[in-house]
Amino acid sequence: MLTQMSIENFFSINEKATLSLEHPHSNAEVFERNTVFSYYDQKKKISVVNGAVIYGANASGKTNLLLGVSIIREIIRKSYNYSKKEDFEHRAQSFKFSAETDPVSRFSISFIAEENYLSDVDFPCVKFTYNVAINTETLEIETESLSYQKILKTTLGKTTVIFDRTKNRITSQVVELKKMLRKVEQENLTFKSIASLLIYDINKEYFEKETETFSYTVLMVLAYEVLMGFSNEQFMGSQLEEFAQKVEESEKFKQNILDTLYDFDFAIQDFSITDTTELLVDAIKLSDLPDEIKEGMLERTKERKTFEIKTVHATNEGDYELDVEVESDGTKKFLESSIRVFEALESETLFISDEFDDKYHIKIQEGLLNKFLNQESGKSAQFVVSTHNPLLLNPEMFAKEQIVFVQKNRDTQASEVYQLSEFKEITYHNHSWVNAYLDGRFGAIPEVF
Repeated sequence: MLTQMSIENFFSINEKATLSLEHPHSNAEVFERNTVFSYYDQKKKISVVNGAVIYGANASGKTNLLLGVSIIREIIRKSYNYSKKEDFEHRAQSFKFSAETDPVSRFSISFIAEENYLSDVDFPCVKFTYNVAINTETLEIETESLSYQKILKTTLGKTTVIFDRTKNRITSQVVELKKMLRKVEQENLTFKSIASLLIYDINKEYFEKETETFSYTVLMVLAYEVLMGFSNEQFMGSQLEEFAQKVEESEKFKQNILDTLYDFDFAIQDFSITDTTELLVDAIKLSDLPDEIKEGMLERTKERKTFEIKTVHATNEGDYELDVEVESDGTKKFLESSIRVFEALESETLFISDEFDDKYHIKIQEGLLNKFLNQESGKSAQFVVSTHNPLLLNPEMFAKEQIVFVQKNRDTQASEVYQLSEFKEITYHNHSWVNAYLDGRFGAIPEVF
């Protein structure tokens, strides 16, 4: 589960900004209800909550804060195969509104993996931190490290550094992965992440002994958390092939979505899905296109299936089918994003959504977030969403620590991140959070004259 994410010198974020899902324990009823894990550090109780809602004016930096996850995900998931700056899909940019320029953007993420997180591995409870810094001009990886601490009964254990690199040189490493890291260091590491190479580009048969170590297991947990949870796709309802394929493959997913659609009053009873990939392949083969273009189109079409998707609506006169394209934008967005919601809840990972309120009624927004707030006991799925909807400022749903504000400083043009819990005078029962926010007491609201 995610505990913290920090970003520094990235687009509108100048000084280090931290989005935290772990806080000193609070006795507030809603805080305790929304706590998914607790541990002790120096005998002080720290609790991890199930999510955060981010508020801020347009152009305040909310999207930049969430964009950081896309950078981290790409570096870990894909950079093992990068040999030049053009290989990067996402281009980080440093903060520009300062006389002192620094081209290096810095990112840090921390997770907790509970005991026996991987069911087939003897795995103690640990907190681990991954740091990476990238030069935004050259896209070279400047520094990178991975470390962990075991979570003991009353405190955190000492920090163990799995690896630490500066430029192309590994400066520190854990003994049990020394042989593997020596092999990795022979690579041209300019654009490659050590974590990415160890996870995706190592001969696991040759390094079988190393892959069975505790340190390598921490790497695999990092890969799983980032792969499953660090997706910041914008759901616009225009790409539904993945949804259709998931419905075809998983009856559990299909039933879950139909049940949710019923609960949310979407009036969709079923789906009719037809795989049209072969029809499209035949049409390409019969076309007059040049052979080299035809071959490329055939390869892409076979890799990414195409479907005809219809929704089934039941009326008192019978069932009627509608092409999904004529459904509302909100319905299409819901179907498209349902995979990420379902997978986060099933795999107990993170769901991220920028502009979460876009195209959704307030009741739909509350309904989706309640799936995380009211998940089964012992489950630890989390969410981080940004919104402009003040009606979600609900003290019955969220703890003060779960409300995050992003405000752009007018003098410096830098984004600042802070939480409602910093406003000590605001209580759960004697203040309207909605009115206080709209009155400007928390900032993070446009000053419209």
